[in-house]
Amino acid sequence: MFDLTIISPKRILFNDAVRNVFLDGDETEYELLSFHAHLLGVLRQGLIVIDEIKAIPIRKGIVRFYENKCLILIEEMPQKRTSKKNT
Repeated sequence: MFDLTIISPKRILFNDAVRNVFLDGDETEYELLSFHAHLLGVLRQGLIVIDEIKAIPIRKGIVRFYENKCLILIEEMPQKRTSKKNT
């Protein structure tokens, strides 16, 4: 397992130990596991999938994996607003 922290400018979205994480890189997809080689990469719009259970949609981001700790800085996808119409 390794420590995963996902942060947006507004909040911490995730901070816990995980088994794996799947990411959409700018040129390829990443699957990060414990003790992955050191990595610094750019993420494109897509999903961060944690332990094949939890998915976080992102617009873009940066990932750093170093000494069995993964830090992902992201720009969140805008929330869809539902308009309330008076009928």
